[in-house]
Amino acid sequence: MQNNAIFKINFAGASNTGKSILYQKGRKMQKTIVAVGGGEIGRIKILPDGTACQTEVETTLIDRFIVEASGKKHPKMLFVGTATGDKESYLEIIRKHFKDRLGCSSVEPLNLVDGKMSATEIRDKIFSSDIVYVGGGDTTFMLKIWRQYGVDKILYEAYQSGIVLSGISAGAICWFEYYDNMDDIDDIEQLELVKGLSFVKGFGVPHYDWLTDDEKNRINDKLKEKNIRGWSMDDCTALVFQDDKVKSITCRSDRKVSQIP
Repeated sequence: MQNNAIFKINFAGASNTGKSILYQKGRKMQKTIVAVGGGEIGRIKILPDGTACQTEVETTLIDRFIVEASGKKHPKMLFVGTATGDKESYLEIIRKHFKDRLGCSSVEPLNLVDGKMSATEIRDKIFSSDIVYVGGGDTTFMLKIWRQYGVDKILYEAYQSGIVLSGISAGAICWFEYYDNMDDIDDIEQLELVKGLSFVKGFGVPHYDWLTDDEKNRINDKLKEKNIRGWSMDDCTALVFQDDKVKSITCRSDRKVSQIP
């Protein structure tokens, strides 16, 4: 974590009509979603010359918040790597970070791509966890698999019960009403909004600091056309939705979360 890390809280659209607080085994539970815009957690990266290097760990402040949001000192995490085809190498990176560095008691996978798990097995794995963390990759492919096996409905039940839902990149924007199809097009003029899970309102876009001005303008134009508000998330930032409040966490002073358009 860099020395200039900050924790910035912005309350947006908070309602005064009462919080939906849930109770589970006598413990007050919040409905929590943590959407991480991007950032590295120590993966091995292959450089253009073919050599390998380990990336720095950039999102510790956010990831520690995810762990603490469970309300447990050593929570159990379930990693969902559907968006990259349930790669074992991705699981090992997540396990090293959240278990070895941040103290989760376990990091277990929910492997869905091979279609071998029953609905009962999927439900049991989700509800035996304290945190669900969804990895990056192909959002549309991931949601297709989830909807095929009813995982979207089970995750919504988990969210309502107080299990922390979190994720990075594809694992961040899946929770919104809409995301964009930018990964699937060659021409920015083909940009469209795609239906997400709608656990939280509006549109979400990760890695916003990567986008060109043309891409940002096209997104803004599309949101205005559809009369939809959205959130942009730079790398090393996150949006936290807890009941009727929205917070932002930034790990670097030069990165931000913003409402768009």
